[in-house]
Amino acid sequence: MKPNIVILLFVVCVLCVAKYSESARILAIVPTPSYSHQIPYRPLWRNLVKRGHDLVLITPNPIENFTAPNFKQIDISKSYSVLRAIDFVELRFSGATWMDFVYDQLLDISNEFSETVFNNTEMKELYKPNSNVKFDVVLVEFLYMPAIHAFAHRFNAPLIGLSSLGLCAINEHALGGLVLPSHEYRWEMEANTGSNLPFWKRLKNFVNLWRSVYILYRDHFPKQQQIAEKHLGPLPSLLDITKNMSMFFVNEPDVLTPASPKLTNMLTFSSFHIDKTPKPLPKDLQKFMDSAKDGVIYFSLGSNARSSDLPIEVQRMFCEVFAKLPYKVVWKYEKELPGKPDNVYTGKWLPQQTILVHPNVKLFIYQGGLQSTEETVHAAVPIIGFPILADQDYQIGRMEALGLGKRFDLPTVTKEEFESAIREVITNKEYKERMLHTRSVLQDKPYDLVDNLAWWTEYVIRTNGAPHLRSNLAWQPWYQRYDLDIVVFLTIVAFLIISNLLNFIAKLIVYVYNRSQVSTAVKQKVN
Repeated sequence: MKPNIVILLFVVCVLCVAKYSESARILAIVPTPSYSHQIPYRPLWRNLVKRGHDLVLITPNPIENFTAPNFKQIDISKSYSVLRAIDFVELRFSGATWMDFVYDQLLDISNEFSETVFNNTEMKELYKPNSNVKFDVVLVEFLYMPAIHAFAHRFNAPLIGLSSLGLCAINEHALGGLVLPSHEYRWEMEANTGSNLPFWKRLKNFVNLWRSVYILYRDHFPKQQQIAEKHLGPLPSLLDITKNMSMFFVNEPDVLTPASPKLTNMLTFSSFHIDKTPKPLPKDLQKFMDSAKDGVIYFSLGSNARSSDLPIEVQRMFCEVFAKLPYKVVWKYEKELPGKPDNVYTGKWLPQQTILVHPNVKLFIYQGGLQSTEETVHAAVPIIGFPILADQDYQIGRMEALGLGKRFDLPTVTKEEFESAIREVITNKEYKERMLHTRSVLQDKPYDLVDNLAWWTEYVIRTNGAPHLRSNLAWQPWYQRYDLDIVVFLTIVAFLIISNLLNFIAKLIVYVYNRSQVSTAVKQKVN
């Protein structure tokens, strides 16, 4: 027996050494202080840790009750103070567009978010010049903070981008993707995109989008370069570092996304954050929902916008409509609701996933956030959407186009429209049937998507950055990428040919006319 034990111990040691040799050091940075930006990637972090990799996660929302010897979290939640100072509801009612918000506030805020990462004491220990810390790959949120991409250069590691809401035009352009200003996929254009748009609307989209890309290249990248070099010293161009991105993982359900050309190194996924076993409801809420014989409506504007910030007249309109309905209403409301109807239950924070899967829920009224959209599809609950910011116009517009609900704008919706829409979506079974079909398509996958992203993360490490997957269009001048120099050349050639031809025809007509006049004059003299 003793020789067998020795052999067994030897095999175990060999396996442990083999596993250790395959493990990697991974740095992940998701700096945006918004819960919806954090939760899509949590299953990936757990999966990578479970595979034996050492993971350091920089996040404003540390994962609770998750510890492991090979997992470390660095808390940057102080950046929440910046975001909470913004009243997104007020921006919507003031008529500000997404581009307005980007120019007026978001770029400055992004600079502050980047500084928060660099100034963190624990983070400084990792990147200081005499640090011996090494990473095999760096994963970063891929939005408006290219300074964070510089950590890939600092640690001489491949770079993987993360996006929880679809790609921004500036980032897609930087990677060599096809940017179409009026395509439904272009969420920055909010509700202004679609098929067969009139010329002037497409012209407006073209000017607005490319103006934003130009401003970001001209102003924002240099500012972010200064931030990165202040902490890391001289660096290559952040744009070049970004162009060398190995892959990027985008939270984007294909069935809910208008089809568009995608880069080879872009991987999409969906619904990672949805709990297989929903958390229990508070007892009073459970009793309230269980007793709803006619059904329940759930109403939430998400984590960034607050229902309590809605104008009083809009809140009153909602209350008047809810009071007339036979349904019970669960409303995420952050304060005490004045004039709360008897059929309304309010809470500052509610277990949304658990509420949506309750069998009595008939309708979800929401702001159009992607994670909320994935949750309502998972629960097969039709929607009424009131977009507030960013990609929410696009998300709700897509849901309406698929026949999964209705879209309204908070500043303009009337009480009659709202009440009629609620009754229509709840009583018309087609909305529910289409939602059930959409859910079945969304869940029909050939493999586990979390395992797939973890495998590709390891693939990037194994292939030293997977350079063969990157588009070389990223390195071509803008006029060559779209063959604009050829278009201009052919336009000039065509103009010259046509103008010369017209000139020749004009001269020929004049010549023929003059000859005819001379001939007529000669005949008159002869006669």
